[in-house]
Amino acid sequence: MNPRTRPAASRPTAIYLRCYPYDAGFLLDFWGALSHYALAAGLGEATVFLDNGRSSHEPLAALESLLSAAAAGRVSAVVVPGPFVFSLDDAQADATVRRFEAVGCAVHELPRPHRRLASARFAVAR
Repeated sequence: MNPRTRPAASRPTAIYLRCYPYDAGFLLDFWGALSHYALAAGLGEATVFLDNGRSSHEPLAALESLLSAAAAGRVSAVVVPGPFVFSLDDAQADATVRRFEAVGCAVHELPRPHRRLASARFAVAR
């Protein structure tokens, strides 16, 4: 069976996170919110790909690995806080979303109330 035609539940979901400069606390809040969202949305348990501490102007090894997995049909959905994790440049972020979609991998954004909650928890913890 072609991996792209298997049911989504049998094809892993991924979470992609990138924060620059490096900030483990901020990522942990989003990691939890994204994991919860993926499960609630029926996407299943997600594998996490991190480029923490990496600028979008330098090579992003985890993102490239995730794009390769999606192209090979091993990932059917990517959950992110927003396209800004791919790049702060809107055109580049949109181009990355299109790369995922071109290989049949859906990009799911964390709904805004979850984004605010994760950010608020981080602000209080600082």
